[in-house]
Amino acid sequence: MIAFNQLIAQKDDFLPEMKLAMERAMKTSNSPRVIEIDEQLEALQKELLKKANEKQSIEELADEIGTLREEKQNLLAEEANRAGMKQRLDELEAFLTEQTTEVTEYDEGLVRQLIEKITVYDDHLAFEFKSGLETEVQM
Repeated sequence: MIAFNQLIAQKDDFLPEMKLAMERAMKTSNSPRVIEIDEQLEALQKELLKKANEKQSIEELADEIGTLREEKQNLLAEEANRAGMKQRLDELEAFLTEQTTEVTEYDEGLVRQLIEKITVYDDHLAFEFKSGLETEVQM
């Protein structure tokens, strides 16, 4: 509860920064490169079929196709990660916008929705929110 209340108390300070960071992250898109890879893959696959029909060596083309597919998969994974991060930031922003008073009782659903992990130290707890924000609570 203390971690949530610290976050609520400081929301005016970091909400604008969080929105700006989110906008910057979402502006970066891998879509043009994915489209380019798709076009390269299509051309290489046609060439691969042609060489295979002519009984020519296709190992080099197959390796290049594999490399491009891996790059595409990595780019799509990055896009999915950005979308997930945006969703978590949106959830945190919605919570902070709706929450006008301090949290007075423990809410398991809220904890599961917003907190990624809690690290226990001898003198304090470190809360890492799913949005990437962190706060510490002294014990």
